[in-house]
Amino acid sequence: MTNKERILKTLRFEQTDRPPFAVLNGQMWIAARHGLTMAGLLDLPDAGAQLLVDAYREIGTEIMTSGCAAAWPMMEVMGGKVEMNAIAAEILERPLASLDEIGDYDVNQVIADMRKEHYYQRTLVQMREMRRIVGDETMIGGGFFGPFTMAAQMLGVEDFMVELMVGEEEDVMKTIDFAAEIVIAYLEDLIDCGLDLITVPEPAASGDLIRPSDFMKFVLPADVKVRDRLAERCPAYLIHICGKTDQLVKTIAETGMSIFSVDSINMVKAQMDSAGRCALFGNLSPAHILSQKSADEVYALSRSLCESMKPYGGFILAPGCDLAPTIPLENLQAMARAAQEA
Repeated sequence: MTNKERILKTLRFEQTDRPPFAVLNGQMWIAARHGLTMAGLLDLPDAGAQLLVDAYREIGTEIMTSGCAAAWPMMEVMGGKVEMNAIAAEILERPLASLDEIGDYDVNQVIADMRKEHYYQRTLVQMREMRRIVGDETMIGGGFFGPFTMAAQMLGVEDFMVELMVGEEEDVMKTIDFAAEIVIAYLEDLIDCGLDLITVPEPAASGDLIRPSDFMKFVLPADVKVRDRLAERCPAYLIHICGKTDQLVKTIAETGMSIFSVDSINMVKAQMDSAGRCALFGNLSPAHILSQKSADEVYALSRSLCESMKPYGGFILAPGCDLAPTIPLENLQAMARAAQEA
């Protein structure tokens, strides 16, 4: 059974030889291990494709990730400023000073300008090269931010949260819809280059930041729009939300999302809430477990989680979020070994 076959069977809640293991993104972690910035990675002759594939194989992940820097060019073509020559690209100046400014932009022109940008084009090279290297044996995920988080990044997350509470709802909705069109265009380009798993993190939608009612009003409709627009070309869709998301599992499952990547929740209860409708991806804490515990401890925790999830199916062992640079390789390999031996 190939990695891809195992993942696809898991998404359909079919029996597999064992649970899969995967990481969520990991590109920053890989670049840091090789002394590279995101710009340095993308400026390698193959845009870092071989380096990423080799690193993912060393980790043992059964899903690889590509194309995770493409959101930054959008910020710059809208007038913001981004520092790409850093381990984690940083937005130095936001393109929006207030949400009502979104009406000053033509989304089609922003997309056209974004597609011409150097690092955007390099992400497409990376995806094409990774697909060429791995063939059809392994799924390649890609995405950067979901529409809600992309919109929040345009203004700044803290200011965007204020707008949710006291701003004009029409401006909030327009900005999220604008961001959704950009996300869709970007994912279409990645699909053209070989993407077969859409991965959409929505860190700004964490239950630690917004209320469930705000999630239902502002976040979920935009993510469903992205999913529906791309479903025929790429039906496998992973949404990731940080923090406590217990109350969202049933809702996410009811929308027909393929995978819900989760952080600080009870996995068994979550899978019972999902009721076989949505695979779960998680949930060892990168900060509290993978960065701090020994490989033996990580193995034991991973094996225990695999055993507890075995009766339910639809489970992919994974970190609860993206990889912190402090995580030892041995701890990730311990997770892979636990899945292989479960």
